[in-house]
Amino acid sequence: MQDFEGKVAVVTGAASGMGRAFAERFAAEGMKVVLADVEEPALEAAVIELQHQEYDVLGVHTDVSKQESVESLAQRAIEAYGKIHVVCNNAGVGGERGMIWEETQKAWDYMMGVNFWGVVHGIRVFVPKMLEHGEEGHIVNTASIAGLGPGWGIYGVTKHAVVAMTEWLSQNLQMVDAKINASVLCPSGVATNITSTWRNRPEELQEDSSTPSSIQEMRIKRYRERMTAAVAAGKQPAEIAEIVLDAIKNNDFYILTHPEQEEWRVRSRAEMIVSRKGPTPSRLIMEEDWSVDEIVRQMRGEVPDNAP
Repeated sequence: MQDFEGKVAVVTGAASGMGRAFAERFAAEGMKVVLADVEEPALEAAVIELQHQEYDVLGVHTDVSKQESVESLAQRAIEAYGKIHVVCNNAGVGGERGMIWEETQKAWDYMMGVNFWGVVHGIRVFVPKMLEHGEEGHIVNTASIAGLGPGWGIYGVTKHAVVAMTEWLSQNLQMVDAKINASVLCPSGVATNITSTWRNRPEELQEDSSTPSSIQEMRIKRYRERMTAAVAAGKQPAEIAEIVLDAIKNNDFYILTHPEQEEWRVRSRAEMIVSRKGPTPSRLIMEEDWSVDEIVRQMRGEVPDNAP
């Protein structure tokens, strides 16, 4: 896809972080942009800022974990602009890497609802509408570098699912000779507020006094504090938006934002599989003495997560 002028983009998770940057970058290309987010005040502020730049944008409050909400988003977009050409299923929530058997049903429901079902709903709702108008288009599903390597708890499970889902989506689009292409975005450290996404957790999925305390939970609290500081040192969302736009133009399927991680995360995992070896524990969760600087270096790909 090369021509963006006058086309329509829908971006979920667009009130802040990467989604906000995607929306602005698409608008700068002359696109009409529909911003969707569950956080209404931040969404309203983002829309006002873009409108002040004289961009043609619309904000729609959306909970991507609910199909009816995504259907309403699509309807609002079509009512406003007629067609949809680019969809970024970008909304996501973070999660700590706790022991898998200690994770609660509420934690599973929350992360799977947004990270997994949010992408499923985006594909099921938007792709048929894009196929119907028959024009060029592109779907970008946000996964993570965690979707290409081992570990990362429930978060990693959801991101591996998004990678596999997008691979199948791409094959399906080719099977029907669609003019739509697909990409999966696998970023590493980006300066967003992903470590505080718990703030948007629905009341019915909040943990309560019935959740048992454990040493692992104490590790998680410290891990969250360090990761918040480390994430702030990551790449800026605007850098990722530029990478995504170029990937759409070049029809790149895997969008990797930190090439230095390809060797020790992607290649090393492939070698691990063919050698029949299992992954070793992550230092980030096993060793509490990792400094913020060490975590930043790991996120930049300068040192592997499980390095000695």
